[in-house]
Amino acid sequence: MSSFERKIKPRLSISGLLFWAAIIIAAWFISRAHVKDYWFYDAHADIMKESHDPGEHIQLLSPGQEPATAEVIVENRELICPKVGMVELNDTACAENFAALPLGPQDFAVLLHRLAQSGVSDVAVSAPLTWQQETGDMSREMFCRVMGSFPHAVAGLRGRTAAQPDFTPMELRNSAIPPENVQGDARGLPIANRPLPNGLTSTPDALAVVWAPDWLQDEPHTHKPSAIEGMSFPLLVRWNGEVIPTLPFRLALMRLGLKPTDVQVKLGESITYGGITRPLDRHGRTKLSEASVVKLPLPEVVSGTGIKERLGENSCVVLEQPAPGQNTPQRLERLALTVSQLAGTEKITHHTFPRLIGGGYREEAVILNDWVDYTIAISSLLLALFILPRFHWILRWPLLLAMPCWLVHEAAKVATTIWVPLSSMLICWLLFAIACSALKPVRRGLFDKVR
Repeated sequence: MSSFERKIKPRLSISGLLFWAAIIIAAWFISRAHVKDYWFYDAHADIMKESHDPGEHIQLLSPGQEPATAEVIVENRELICPKVGMVELNDTACAENFAALPLGPQDFAVLLHRLAQSGVSDVAVSAPLTWQQETGDMSREMFCRVMGSFPHAVAGLRGRTAAQPDFTPMELRNSAIPPENVQGDARGLPIANRPLPNGLTSTPDALAVVWAPDWLQDEPHTHKPSAIEGMSFPLLVRWNGEVIPTLPFRLALMRLGLKPTDVQVKLGESITYGGITRPLDRHGRTKLSEASVVKLPLPEVVSGTGIKERLGENSCVVLEQPAPGQNTPQRLERLALTVSQLAGTEKITHHTFPRLIGGGYREEAVILNDWVDYTIAISSLLLALFILPRFHWILRWPLLLAMPCWLVHEAAKVATTIWVPLSSMLICWLLFAIACSALKPVRRGLFDKVR
């Protein structure tokens, strides 16, 4: 061997090399057991706008480990709406089932009696209740008595706005919502100040019937369905300045065991009754979402067959007899849908389901799987400790400083799905950098000077 070869041949201390390799290997295993990379993966989740609980770490799972969960109780509120039947009493249907027209109070009494026999418990009647011929007191009494036989029954009172207002009808007294329960501008509500005449309100029998505003002259919202899809019949009207529940809303309140005094109104925002809050527009209407109705053919009502099968027990029915020239079947459907929606009750259930603690987890990427991987890793470490100290510091330190940048970059690329032991890698890199400075050749090498 020439003197030149002996001059450049490096002589690294084998014991020093093995010592530093052992230190780095020990640091790897110790840090893997005691150091978690929460600092990196929590910060990465915040940067990526991932949802996780404040103060809770992203879970870093070992191979085969299941993520930790906590039992969470969730309250579910479901609106259960009754199925409401609707009976259309137009001239064509009535002519096919009754001997004479128009229907008199005794005919209404027969229809209502059939409904009561079929298990119907709640009924609303929307009709002009005017008759061309004078009816006897007995027929009117029959109508009022049958109405009183239902647990809940409401008759519609039709009205108009006159230049000279009349006193609020006796039938609507004690029906108004207290002024202190009403907030907002009531000018958008349908208005009336005088009832249209009918064959019952002028008799003492009318006081035994529950009445509510229904069809109002010059108020299109009470005649035709709204141009906006899925809107209810107005729930409220202004009658001589008082806010009064309409026919479908009054029946729904009675069905729920509530009174007008139990209603809280924020016009244009919401209406609250019986613990239920619904949206309310400036015209006193709400959304129809869960309502359910069934059309009952008039022959079935007259015969009293098939109603219980369609509606079940304790059901609700709305009857409508259109005024002359006002035959709009959509109005009856809207009345029935409004009753169904407003009479709905909330069913509250509680469900328990597991929720991830911290809001997320990462599975560990297996870097060293078996003895072959460990053999390759240790051999590569020894080779790096043998070669890198030979480099001049101008080459060695840029290479060393590039290593942690590359490690952080690669860890961030996969940080949304898996995790790698970045802290352990950085600790081992720091020890490796120290080792490269400590392990210098004892003679002048190709790049280094003699120490």
